[in-house]
Amino acid sequence: MNFIIPIEPMGKQTVRVTRNGTFNGTKTRHAMREIAESIRGQYKGEPLDCPLCVVITAWRTRPKTRAKDVWADTKPDYDNIEKLLGDALEGILWVNDSRIVDGRCVKKYAPPGVPGWIELDVSECLECAS
Repeated sequence: MNFIIPIEPMGKQTVRVTRNGTFNGTKTRHAMREIAESIRGQYKGEPLDCPLCVVITAWRTRPKTRAKDVWADTKPDYDNIEKLLGDALEGILWVNDSRIVDGRCVKKYAPPGVPGWIELDVSECLECAS
């Protein structure tokens, strides 16, 4: 299954801990809501409950100073992008993000003048490469 999420890739921010509990930051909550709404519009089935292979391609908006670069070797870190999508799609696309057994996140720059987006490829992991 292939999905396009039309938002600028960002990483999951650190959770804040207070006397009243733990909280995600406003930007993280907003991004998780947008990701969830985008996938709900594209996927109508039950959440997947099997070992999953996930490939995330995060297309970052290209800064003018990086006109010739292909790889977005700047913040956010790839693992924070994975965390954001894993948590945002829990109960929507997969039962729990612990079902992801094989994952990859690639960060690239979008073509000049094109805003960033996220591509998500999900498949049942029948046999994982060792």
